[in-house]
Parts: sequence; C-alpha cells; structure tokens
Amino acid sequence: MQIEIPCPKCRNTRMKFERPEPLDTDILTCFTCGHELGTLGSVKAKMIAAFERMKKQAQQQRKH
Repeated sequence: MQIEIPCPKCRNTRMKFERPEPLDTDILTCFTCGHELGTLGSVKAKMIAAFERMKKQAQQQRKH
C-alpha cells in the first residue's frame, strides 16, 4: 500500500507499509529516505486535526 504524505526530511510524498492492509499501529515510513513519521493512527489524527483547523479558519473568514 502506498500513501502520499510529504516527508518532513526529504519532501518525497511516497510512503510504504510492511503489509497490504495496514493497521493504525503500523509505522509509516518514507519510501525514499526511510524516515519514520510515526504510526498510521497518529498521522491520521494529525491530518484530521489540521483539516478541522482549516475548516474553522474558512468559516471565520466568511463571517468577516
């Protein structure tokens, strides 16, 4: 399975997992440089939090 998230170390967006159906406890690793970004679950949580912040900012801008 491949997921595209920018690696903070090399900026490549390809990630890899050891199994085809990753679990939230599996480590997310950069396909190019091997940098570990954390578990799939922690990365998902960060992405959801960032999306919520973006939605909130967009709503606040519409009010002004």
